[in-house]
Amino acid sequence: MIAVLASNKKEFMTKLLTSDIFDNFLVEEATIDTFNTFHIDGNIHKDFYKNDGELSDDMPLLDYSKWSDLKGICFDLIKGKRTPLSFKFTFHPGQAMKNEVLEKAGLNINPEDVLLGLNIRFSNGNIILTTGCAFRVFSLDKTIEKAWDEFIPSFLEKSNINTKEYE
Repeated sequence: MIAVLASNKKEFMTKLLTSDIFDNFLVEEATIDTFNTFHIDGNIHKDFYKNDGELSDDMPLLDYSKWSDLKGICFDLIKGKRTPLSFKFTFHPGQAMKNEVLEKAGLNINPEDVLLGLNIRFSNGNIILTTGCAFRVFSLDKTIEKAWDEFIPSFLEKSNINTKEYE
């Protein structure tokens, strides 16, 4: 697990909410505290896509919504003259990104047995990005966690997002 601070909050928020940099991440949850607390559960309700007992052609194959589908809603909740009191987004990489990390780690593990996470939290005037890794099977091997912890700073750097170490 690593934690970094976004060096320029305004620039980071512009990239998060208006660019496509994070669009392929999946959203487990989003919580935004402004005049109320708004909570979005990113789990897709597949029953919504059933049509008279049959599956619809537009039913998503994913378990979580993509950030590209939710960022407009989050942007509408955050924009304005007043800064939110806080927010937290829990992201997971899309399948292509996850496969890239697993391939780099060089382990032969079922991608479904690994959950990679990126938490983006605004609190006390700071935006903190934290990585996480969980397994559905027992493993003492930290290779995948290290690969994810190396991938995120590289991803942020390629996206021209400046960060500094969080202490």
